[in-house]
Amino acid sequence: MELAQILPDKKLPSHRTEADFIEAVIHQLVKDFQWNLERVKTHKASILQLVAGEIEWGMDHDPSGTFAAFYRLDLGEDLVRNILHDHERPKAIALLAEKSVQRSALKVWSRWTYEP
Repeated sequence: MELAQILPDKKLPSHRTEADFIEAVIHQLVKDFQWNLERVKTHKASILQLVAGEIEWGMDHDPSGTFAAFYRLDLGEDLVRNILHDHERPKAIALLAEKSVQRSALKVWSRWTYEP
């Protein structure tokens, strides 16, 4: 996972590294999905696969928790509803995972580049 794949139209501030960015995105996902950071660090799959698995599990076992994570990510009810309505379940989960990672990345990038 790298910035160019997640947010192709954005560049990191000169004093930040790609590794710092990825770590910050993971921390943002941990916060928004309310995960255990140690569990995430030991997970062997990609972060996108981890998010997709969490969404899939949540749809079956804890939809309110999954939708709360979408809310914390500011995905927007219309976007989530449209994805779920317009796509079969596996594709919808993959798209929601992608949007979740993108939104987490955008939150990090915005914090890092904001100048009052």
